[in-house]
Formats: sequence, structure tokens, C-alpha cells
Amino acid sequence: MAVNNQGPPGSDVSQADRARAILKASAASVGRFQAPELFYTQDVSFAAVNSLNVPRPLNLNRPIESMQIRLRFRVTVTVGNIGTVAPEAPQTMLQSLILNGTHRQYGNLTPIRMSGATVFAWQRLFQGQGNDLLINESLAAGPGRPFTSPFLGTTGASPYDIEITYNIPFGPQMGIGQSAKRDLASYLLQPADWGDTLQLQLNFGDQTALGIIAPATVAFSAYGSAAGSPSCSIYLNYSILGPFANSLETGVVVKQEQLYPQFITAGTALRIAQLQKQITTGVLVKSGTQQGAPTTAGVVNFVTLTDRQLDRTQILTDNKPVKNNQNNIGMKAYLQRMFNTVHPAGYFMLSFVEGQNPQLAYRGDGLAGGSLYELYSDVLTTGATQIMGVTQEMIYGGPFMSLRPA
Repeated sequence: MAVNNQGPPGSDVSQADRARAILKASAASVGRFQAPELFYTQDVSFAAVNSLNVPRPLNLNRPIESMQIRLRFRVTVTVGNIGTVAPEAPQTMLQSLILNGTHRQYGNLTPIRMSGATVFAWQRLFQGQGNDLLINESLAAGPGRPFTSPFLGTTGASPYDIEITYNIPFGPQMGIGQSAKRDLASYLLQPADWGDTLQLQLNFGDQTALGIIAPATVAFSAYGSAAGSPSCSIYLNYSILGPFANSLETGVVVKQEQLYPQFITAGTALRIAQLQKQITTGVLVKSGTQQGAPTTAGVVNFVTLTDRQLDRTQILTDNKPVKNNQNNIGMKAYLQRMFNTVHPAGYFMLSFVEGQNPQLAYRGDGLAGGSLYELYSDVLTTGATQIMGVTQEMIYGGPFMSLRPA
């Protein structure tokens, strides 16, 4: 059967030519990622709590979609088994990462301030993979319910050659759909927005970042060796936007984790945190108990993670729920269905973008002056070491600039 390759009457444009033109226009309106490129590498020490201040700003010769941090090291456990392994060990060796810079429109901003453990689990909430943990060349199972460490910490399994990959996307987290990926183009780190101002600080723990060590003795060395030092490598994933770059309204996504250790007594409808009045894609609440002594000053670990510490966790605007959550377990089950993944124990998400479009975000920036924008929850349990981590993912500008609330 013959195929009509002709265009409209009077046209000499074939259907094949028109198809090629459509594909060309489509390719010009999306960004092509270039895969992680090595930006910086250095040996680090886990003998004591310390910081790595990367000595040069992020290289913004092209827009950046994400950053990848890779730790490689050996852990040797002798004398006895580690007493209590933290559930998020060994991801906890990266205690926190801070990315700070000066934006041309919004001034001094800290787009990322999060613990390494939360960064590692964050993408799992949205079906994202790639935050990998390899122990002796075997890929460890991802965080689940219950949340337990795949790192055994025993003398019998020692030594442990460990490789951890942390992916840090700079756009809002909504899932892995193709439309969601396309929407990320507005939230790339742009050279014109940041210049040479973005500085990265990584904070590392010592052996107590793995848990309660006694009666074990723990030593760190280079990957695959009993000598040398752990290594840290930082990679950047660039994007080439083409003509599409000229039509973007660029924005910034900010994720900052705050710890709240003061909620140690059960209570109903307690105000957990005052939220920032910004465009909000979601709020993550992490609940459990904090690792106690003997833990080195500067190391903060969750020694347990639980879904039974909090209930009826809600975002309220002037005492009215934005989403009327009456049961955390039910809300967790709902979001697991919407994002088609397992949310680990102790991680509770309140999301506005389960429809996988950033424009579904809550317009906290449109709230009236003097209004309240807060996180409330019932605290079900009492304990002197109870702790919560709250991360509000916020958007400054971007496509929302043309959709400002009246």
C-alpha cells in the first residue's frame, strides 16, 4: 500500500520533512544532559570530625543539573563487633553538605544544607535511584521499613570496602516522568545567575558516625587497602540547552534541613516548626531518636527511625490545614502509590507535587503579611532522645514569576 508523503495541496513539503522539522524543534526546546564530569577530588580523613571547604567555586561554564559526591574507603573492625550500628550508616560519614552562593536576583542563598544521610534517602521518596551503596563490591539494599543498615559492623565480615554515591539534583523532586524531567530545565544552576560564587562545604564525621562503637576498634584507610586515606570526588552534570536557554525564566530550589530535639514529651497538635513563606513543593519530616554518648561532638546520628513517633502531621495556614492529613500511615501509603516507591521508616513526606508538575506547588509566597505558615503534629511517644529533622523544599522564582498570585 503506497504511503502519501506529500504535504497539503500546493505544498512540496513531504510528511517525512515535516516530521524531521518537528523533531528538530523538539530537540531545541529541551536540555541535553552531559553526564557527571569530575570537578574536584581529594583525600579526606575520618580520624576526627573535620570539614572540606572546596577551594574553588563550582565551575559554571554551562548550566548544572545536579552534583554527585562519591566517597571510597575501607573500614576495618577489630577487637569486637560495633555495639550499635546507626541505621543510616555508613552514609552518615558525610554528616552534612552546604552549598552557598550569591544569586543575581535573590542575593545570598544556601540552596542545599542537608545531612548526607537524608540526601542519600531523599530521591528514594520519588522513585529515584542511583544513590548507591556498595559494600565489598555488592550493591546494598535500599532504605526500607524497617530502616536498618546493610553495614554489619562485625569483625567476622571485616574489612569493608565501601563506595557511596550521593546524587544531589538542583531541581524540585517530583518523580521520574519525562514531563517532570523537562520541567527541571528552569531550575538548573545558571552561569548568569550565580557567576563564580557557589561554594561547597562537606562536613565529615569520625568513627562514631557509624554508631555506638564500643567494644569495637575501628580504623579507616584507602579503598581496597590497609593503608592510605579515604577519598572524596565531586562530579557535576551539565546541560546544553541550545536556543531554549533564551526563553527560560530561571529559578532556584532551596532545601535546608533543620533538627528539632526539643519534642521529647507526647502531646497533641504541637507546633513543630514555622515554615518559610515561599513556594513550597513539599516538606519532609524525619523522626526517631538521637544517638547518645559516647558520640563525638559535631556528630549527629539517628540511632532509630520510626513511623510511630508522629501522627496527624500537617501544614497549617492560619490554623487551617492545607492538606487535611488525619493519619500519617495512610498519607504515607498514598504518596507511596503516587510516587510508585517505598518511603523508608522514619521518613514522612507532605507533598504538593505528586502530580509531577512544579506548578502544583503551594504558593506560600502569596500569603498575607502576618499570616501563619506552620508545621504541626501529634507527638505520640515520650523519650529524652527523641529528635526530628524537617526539610522544606522551596522555589524562588522560575516560571512562577509569570504566575504571581494576585
